[in-house]
Formats: sequence, C-alpha cells, structure tokens
Amino acid sequence: MTMTSVRKTVQGRFPEVILGFSVLGFAFLLAELIGYEHYEKGSQIIGFVSTIVGLLLSLLGFVRGSGIRRVVLGLLALLTLVGLFGLKEHNDTRTEDAAKFAQRQSQAKAAGTTAPAQDGPPGEGGKFRSNIPVLAPLSLSGLAALSFLAILARRQEGQPEEVRAVGVRA
Repeated sequence: MTMTSVRKTVQGRFPEVILGFSVLGFAFLLAELIGYEHYEKGSQIIGFVSTIVGLLLSLLGFVRGSGIRRVVLGLLALLTLVGLFGLKEHNDTRTEDAAKFAQRQSQAKAAGTTAPAQDGPPGEGGKFRSNIPVLAPLSLSGLAALSFLAILARRQEGQPEEVRAVGVRA
C-alpha cells in the first residue's frame, strides 16, 4: 500500500479512524484501571464502569442507525461530565491526604520525632507525595469528547459523499 493510498483512505474515513483510536484509548484506559485495581472501593467504581460504557458507546458509534446515533451522542456528552467529576474526586482526595499528612507531621514534631514522607523513602521527612493523579480522569472526558466528535462527523445512511457549501461551485 503506497503512502498516497493510505492518505486517501485516512482522508476518506477520517471519522472512523478517529473513532477507532478512541476505542483503543478506552481499552487501554480500562486495562490501566484494572492494573491499578481502580474498582475496589467507593467512587472508584464510577470511573471503571464509565470507561466500560465509553468503550461500548464508541463501538456503537460505528453503527449507522440514526436512532442509535442520537442516543450514543447524548450518552457520550454525559460521559464527558463523569471525567470532570473524577477530577474533583481526585483533587479532593489528594487535598484530604495532604491535610492528614500535615497533621501527622505536626503530631510527630510535637512528640519530638520525624514522620517519614508519604509514599517516599525513609529519611525524607517533611515532603508530601501523593500517588493520586489529579488530571487522569480527564482522559475519560477527552476520549468521550473525541468519540462524540467522530460520530458527529460520520456520514449517515443516505447522506451524499461530499457536502458542498452553499454558493460554491466545483
């Protein structure tokens, strides 16, 4: 396959290519959540289930039915908000962890000892480290938005191959 034919294929099927990458993105995100066991407690299940839903909705984006298309677009729009909720949850948890760490540090100081750094090697007292990625939930929002736009850009059944602007002649 030559570079020209690859370019033509990508240009002709650009929404489908983007939708395919979005499906892969959701699959990799799901694998990461499974690897980090991000489904075990509390609101973690929201991100896990939302990722599965995003993967399924993105796959449904390849279906050309207009009824399915509208439902999928609506659900993907809502799914972008779940990532924003996750951002808030991660930020709140990180803030709570920092407050707990500061409290332990002050208790250790009052007792005349040095508390070890959180998630760090001993001897680094005074530093706070968190393993909670604040921006990670935005990957869910970004992938949902990307799928939304790709599905929106796809041609529907019966739609002409090329839509020309009004008043423009070929």
